[in-house]
Amino acid sequence: MSGYAFWLLCVLETKMENTRIKKSVNKMMLLLIGVLVVGAVSGCASDKSVRTYLQALLDTSYKNNSDAFVEIKLGTQEDAQALYEQGIDTGVGVFCSRLGVSDAYKEEFRQVYMDMLGKVRYTVEEAEKQSDGSYNVTVTYEKMNIFDPALAMHEENVAAMMEEWASAAEPPSEEEMVAATYREFKNCMETVLAGVQYDEAATMTVRIELVDNVYTPNANDIEELEKALFDGE
Repeated sequence: MSGYAFWLLCVLETKMENTRIKKSVNKMMLLLIGVLVVGAVSGCASDKSVRTYLQALLDTSYKNNSDAFVEIKLGTQEDAQALYEQGIDTGVGVFCSRLGVSDAYKEEFRQVYMDMLGKVRYTVEEAEKQSDGSYNVTVTYEKMNIFDPALAMHEENVAAMMEEWASAAEPPSEEEMVAATYREFKNCMETVLAGVQYDEAATMTVRIELVDNVYTPNANDIEELEKALFDGE
């Protein structure tokens, strides 16, 4: 296979994998929230404590902000940091595996992954107690447009690189081309994140249910919220 043909194949594979990255981001947040539920709010709760509880889950997962986590005694600041790092380690691993990125490039994507999560926009609003003892918590959010514009930019830049390499007297090796495509995708994400755009604010409800005397966020609602925070299907 020629270097040009190999590169074209890589581009097509990358395009398909990028559509799966958005799903992997959602799954990683669910893993972290599952850990946090172990120290969740007990059966005695109030509107404020439930609202603060959901705030703690989201802030620790996305923002690396342990204020609410410590306030309602889910754990110490060190506990929250450890959970955040665990979530990032797992998330970056899945993020890179979906791209087919080897471990050698994993650390290069770590910071852009953290920056992406840190820029999500949400506001935890009021919590309303229901007749069955559960709570409906309103969350206002703004969808981040990151993957679609980064992918469009990446494809355009890759096309220019392909033309340059095809006419080069000594084109780069296949290994060098593969490395270049991953680094270019990282650069595109950084560029889009620097001026990232958001959709208009919308709202959704997250149910906080009493399970074995422990208030627990409904997994389906959390998954839907996470899907709503990023562009793409």
